[in-house]
Amino acid sequence: MAKYPSNRGSESFMEFALMIILLAIVMLAILLIVGDSIREFFNDIGIRWSLFGNQGAWTPGRFPWIA
Repeated sequence: MAKYPSNRGSESFMEFALMIILLAIVMLAILLIVGDSIREFFNDIGIRWSLFGNQGAWTPGRFPWIA
């Protein structure tokens, strides 16, 4: 019985592509479900960060030896 070369390369590529598509659909569903909570979380961080002002931020005026 002769062995024929397998055409496994194209099958594995299709499996890989389907897995990527499934992962993208799952990630999109997760973002649609918890997207607002994530947005609110980062907005709260931004508001808290802005309450500190520029106390910890580097500004060119704080270092006069830098032109």
